[in-house]
Amino acid sequence: MKTKLFIFSLSFIWLMGTSCQKDEFDMKNPDVDQFVSILKSGNYFEKVGYELPDFSYKHIERLLSYLKDTTSISAFPTNPLSSKYTNPKILNECLLWTIDGIRFGSKYPSLEPCLIDTSTYSDLIGYTRMSGKKLIEISNLYINWYNEYKNNPTETLKKKRLFENTPYKWN
Repeated sequence: MKTKLFIFSLSFIWLMGTSCQKDEFDMKNPDVDQFVSILKSGNYFEKVGYELPDFSYKHIERLLSYLKDTTSISAFPTNPLSSKYTNPKILNECLLWTIDGIRFGSKYPSLEPCLIDTSTYSDLIGYTRMSGKKLIEISNLYINWYNEYKNNPTETLKKKRLFENTPYKWN
């Protein structure tokens, strides 16, 4: 009887310990809210690693809900082929980049999530980064695209170049 009680107690403790690991992040089936929370906490590389999760079209709507958030974040995964790392990272800029990775099926749509305005180039400082206000304006391109795509999900619309006829491009 004592052995059964002991085994039951150990099983119960193990079960409680594994069920409490709620902060585990599933890279294959990511939770957008958890992803954003980890990014904002500044612990992304420690908790998740250096890769971008496997987001899909089902995640876009939730990612869009964070596009008005211009919080500066300390860590965000970049293309593994890149040696560039512009800091600070801006949350909505990183999420726009993530959405483009989903839309184009490439995961990493450029070397890093840094949006530049090519009309602001100067020999002295190069391209200037977007302000938070400008990034929020640009996020409206994505929201409008998604609303249009949701009503008419075609391959052409899915891969529409949102920065066509603008001075914006991913660095």
